[in-house]
Amino acid sequence: MIRILIADDHAILRAGIRALLQLHADFLIVGEAADGQEALAQVQALKPDVILMDIGMPGMDGLAATHEITRACPQCRVLILTQHENREYVLPALKAGAAGYVLKRAPDDSLIQAIRQVYAGGSYLDPRVSDVVMNDVRRQASGAPADPYDALTEREREVLVLLAQGKTYQEVANTLFISIKTVEFHRANLMRKLGLSNRAELTRFAVQRDLIS
Repeated sequence: MIRILIADDHAILRAGIRALLQLHADFLIVGEAADGQEALAQVQALKPDVILMDIGMPGMDGLAATHEITRACPQCRVLILTQHENREYVLPALKAGAAGYVLKRAPDDSLIQAIRQVYAGGSYLDPRVSDVVMNDVRRQASGAPADPYDALTEREREVLVLLAQGKTYQEVANTLFISIKTVEFHRANLMRKLGLSNRAELTRFAVQRDLIS
Protein backbone atom coordinates (compact mmCIF):
# COMPACT_ATOMS: atom_id res chain seq x y z
CA MET A 1 0.00 0.00 0.00
CA ILE A 2 1.40 3.40 -1.02
CA ARG A 3 0.62 6.03 1.63
CA ILE A 4 0.05 9.42 0.00
CA LEU A 5 -0.20 12.99 1.27
CA ILE A 6 -1.77 15.63 -1.00
CA ALA A 7 -0.45 19.19 -0.57
CA ASP A 8 -2.29 21.86 -2.57
CA ASP A 9 -3.98 25.10 -1.55
CA HIS A 10 -7.05 24.45 -3.72
CA ALA A 11 -9.57 22.28 -1.87
CA ILE A 12 -11.48 21.36 -5.03
CA LEU A 13 -8.30 20.16 -6.70
CA ARG A 14 -7.34 18.11 -3.65
CA ALA A 15 -10.77 16.48 -3.74
CA GLY A 16 -10.36 15.65 -7.42
CA ILE A 17 -6.93 14.11 -6.88
CA ARG A 18 -8.23 12.13 -3.93
CA ALA A 19 -11.14 10.79 -5.99
CA LEU A 20 -8.77 9.75 -8.78
CA LEU A 21 -6.29 8.01 -6.51
CA GLN A 22 -8.98 6.17 -4.55
CA LEU A 23 -9.79 4.25 -7.73
CA HIS A 24 -6.51 2.36 -7.26
CA ALA A 25 -6.37 -0.32 -4.60
CA ASP A 26 -2.66 0.17 -3.86
CA PHE A 27 -3.09 3.86 -2.94
CA LEU A 28 -4.07 5.11 0.51
CA ILE A 29 -4.62 8.86 1.10
CA VAL A 30 -3.35 9.48 4.63
CA GLY A 31 -3.69 13.28 4.73
CA GLU A 32 -4.05 16.64 3.01
CA ALA A 33 -2.35 20.01 3.45
CA ALA A 34 -3.17 23.51 2.18
CA ASP A 35 0.32 25.01 2.47
CA GLY A 36 3.94 24.03 2.89
CA GLN A 37 4.06 24.45 6.64
CA GLU A 38 1.05 22.19 7.09
CA ALA A 39 2.56 19.66 4.69
CA LEU A 40 5.75 19.56 6.74
CA ALA A 41 3.77 19.00 9.94
CA GLN A 42 1.68 16.26 8.30
CA VAL A 43 4.80 14.52 7.02
CA GLN A 44 6.36 14.52 10.47
CA ALA A 45 3.17 13.10 11.98
CA LEU A 46 2.09 10.64 9.29
CA LYS A 47 5.33 9.62 7.52
CA PRO A 48 3.70 9.15 4.08
CA ASP A 49 5.54 7.31 1.31
CA VAL A 50 4.77 9.89 -1.37
CA ILE A 51 3.85 13.57 -1.09
CA LEU A 52 2.07 15.19 -4.04
CA MET A 53 3.34 18.75 -3.75
CA ASP A 54 2.02 21.88 -5.43
CA ILE A 55 4.50 24.75 -5.79
CA GLY A 56 2.40 27.91 -5.55
CA MET A 57 0.99 27.84 -2.02
CA PRO A 58 0.68 30.63 0.57
CA GLY A 59 3.25 30.99 3.32
CA MET A 60 5.87 28.29 2.84
CA ASP A 61 5.66 27.36 -0.84
CA GLY A 62 6.17 23.91 -2.32
CA LEU A 63 9.85 24.40 -3.11
CA ALA A 64 10.75 25.37 0.44
CA ALA A 65 8.54 22.59 1.81
CA THR A 66 10.20 20.03 -0.47
CA HIS A 67 13.62 21.06 0.80
CA GLU A 68 12.53 20.79 4.44
CA ILE A 69 10.68 17.50 3.95
CA THR A 70 13.48 15.71 2.12
CA ARG A 71 15.88 16.83 4.84
CA ALA A 72 13.60 15.85 7.74
CA CYS A 73 12.26 12.65 6.18
CA PRO A 74 14.73 11.26 3.60
CA GLN A 75 12.61 8.16 3.01
CA CYS A 76 9.60 10.29 1.98
CA ARG A 77 9.38 10.85 -1.77
CA VAL A 78 8.17 14.23 -3.00
CA LEU A 79 6.41 14.35 -6.36
CA ILE A 80 5.82 17.88 -7.61
CA LEU A 81 2.37 18.33 -9.18
CA THR A 82 2.08 21.80 -10.65
CA GLN A 83 1.07 23.99 -13.58
CA HIS A 84 4.56 25.52 -13.87
CA GLU A 85 6.80 24.15 -16.60
CA ASN A 86 9.56 26.79 -16.85
CA ARG A 87 13.12 26.28 -15.59
CA GLU A 88 12.70 28.74 -12.71
CA TYR A 89 10.51 26.10 -11.07
CA VAL A 90 11.63 22.77 -12.53
CA LEU A 91 15.33 23.04 -11.69
CA PRO A 92 14.91 24.41 -8.13
CA ALA A 93 12.37 21.67 -7.41
CA LEU A 94 14.79 18.96 -8.45
CA LYS A 95 17.64 20.62 -6.55
CA ALA A 96 15.40 20.78 -3.47
CA GLY A 97 15.14 16.99 -3.55
CA ALA A 98 11.95 16.25 -5.49
CA ALA A 99 11.90 12.73 -6.91
CA GLY A 100 9.57 13.67 -9.75
CA TYR A 101 7.81 16.48 -11.56
CA VAL A 102 4.35 16.19 -13.15
CA LEU A 103 2.26 18.89 -14.78
CA LYS A 104 -1.37 19.22 -13.73
CA ARG A 105 -2.45 19.04 -17.37
CA ALA A 106 -0.84 15.63 -17.76
CA PRO A 107 -3.10 12.59 -18.38
CA ASP A 108 -4.36 10.77 -15.29
CA ASP A 109 -2.31 7.67 -16.06
CA SER A 110 0.90 9.75 -16.07
CA LEU A 111 0.28 10.78 -12.47
CA ILE A 112 -0.47 7.19 -11.47
CA GLN A 113 2.72 6.00 -13.18
CA ALA A 114 4.76 8.77 -11.55
CA ILE A 115 3.54 7.89 -8.04
CA ARG A 116 4.38 4.22 -8.44
CA GLN A 117 7.72 5.02 -10.03
CA VAL A 118 8.98 7.36 -7.30
CA TYR A 119 7.63 5.05 -4.59
CA ALA A 120 9.72 2.25 -6.08
CA GLY A 121 12.83 4.42 -5.69
CA GLY A 122 12.95 5.78 -9.21
CA SER A 123 12.33 9.25 -10.57
CA TYR A 124 9.80 10.72 -12.96
CA LEU A 125 9.98 13.77 -15.20
CA ASP A 126 7.01 14.94 -17.23
CA PRO A 127 7.97 14.78 -20.93
CA ARG A 128 6.90 18.42 -21.34
CA VAL A 129 9.64 19.61 -18.99
CA SER A 130 12.41 17.18 -19.98
CA ASP A 131 13.78 19.72 -22.47
CA VAL A 132 14.21 22.21 -19.63
CA VAL A 133 16.54 19.82 -17.82
CA MET A 134 18.40 18.78 -20.97
CA ASN A 135 18.94 22.38 -22.04
CA ASP A 136 20.38 23.20 -18.63
CA VAL A 137 22.76 20.24 -18.85
CA ARG A 138 23.85 21.36 -22.32
CA ARG A 139 24.32 24.93 -21.12
CA GLN A 140 26.55 23.82 -18.27
CA ALA A 141 28.52 21.49 -20.55
CA SER A 142 29.13 24.29 -23.05
CA GLY A 143 30.42 26.63 -20.38
CA ALA A 144 27.71 29.19 -21.08
CA PRO A 145 27.28 31.94 -18.47
CA ALA A 146 25.29 30.87 -15.44
CA ASP A 147 21.77 32.18 -14.97
CA PRO A 148 21.89 34.64 -12.01
CA TYR A 149 18.51 33.32 -10.83
CA ASP A 150 20.20 30.02 -10.01
CA ALA A 151 22.36 31.85 -7.46
CA LEU A 152 19.33 32.87 -5.39
CA THR A 153 18.59 30.98 -2.21
CA GLU A 154 15.12 29.50 -1.68
CA ARG A 155 14.27 32.28 0.77
CA GLU A 156 15.43 34.94 -1.69
CA ARG A 157 13.17 33.43 -4.33
CA GLU A 158 10.23 33.53 -1.93
CA VAL A 159 10.91 37.19 -1.13
CA LEU A 160 11.29 37.97 -4.83
CA VAL A 161 7.88 36.53 -5.68
CA LEU A 162 6.08 38.18 -2.78
CA LEU A 163 7.57 41.60 -3.49
CA ALA A 164 6.78 41.23 -7.18
CA GLN A 165 3.17 40.53 -6.18
CA GLY A 166 3.10 43.98 -4.60
CA LYS A 167 3.29 42.95 -0.94
CA THR A 168 4.81 45.33 1.61
CA TYR A 169 7.83 44.38 3.69
CA GLN A 170 5.52 43.82 6.65
CA GLU A 171 3.26 41.52 4.61
CA VAL A 172 6.26 39.56 3.36
CA ALA A 173 7.57 39.27 6.90
CA ASN A 174 4.20 38.04 8.17
CA THR A 175 3.87 35.52 5.33
CA LEU A 176 7.33 34.02 5.83
CA PHE A 177 7.40 34.39 9.64
CA ILE A 178 10.57 36.49 9.56
CA SER A 179 11.43 40.03 10.61
CA ILE A 180 11.25 43.11 8.38
CA LYS A 181 15.03 43.49 8.70
CA THR A 182 15.45 39.97 7.37
CA VAL A 183 13.17 40.78 4.43
CA GLU A 184 15.27 43.84 3.67
CA PHE A 185 18.44 41.74 3.90
CA HIS A 186 17.11 39.16 1.42
CA ARG A 187 15.82 41.87 -0.90
CA ALA A 188 19.22 43.57 -1.01
CA ASN A 189 20.93 40.27 -1.77
CA LEU A 190 18.56 39.20 -4.53
CA MET A 191 18.61 42.64 -6.16
CA ARG A 192 22.41 42.55 -6.19
CA LYS A 193 22.57 39.03 -7.60
CA LEU A 194 20.05 39.82 -10.35
CA GLY A 195 21.48 43.25 -11.16
CA LEU A 196 18.18 45.01 -10.43
CA SER A 197 17.81 48.49 -8.95
CA ASN A 198 14.12 48.99 -8.08
CA ARG A 199 10.80 47.21 -7.56
CA ALA A 200 9.61 47.92 -11.11
CA GLU A 201 12.60 46.01 -12.50
CA LEU A 202 12.05 43.25 -9.96
CA THR A 203 8.40 42.91 -10.99
CA ARG A 204 9.32 42.93 -14.67
CA PHE A 205 11.88 40.18 -14.04
CA ALA A 206 9.30 38.06 -12.21
CA VAL A 207 6.73 38.46 -15.00
CA GLN A 208 9.26 37.63 -17.74
CA ARG A 209 10.30 34.51 -15.87
CA ASP A 210 6.66 33.48 -15.32
CA LEU A 211 7.18 33.62 -11.55
CA ILE A 212 3.95 35.62 -11.24
CA SER A 213 1.01 35.96 -13.60
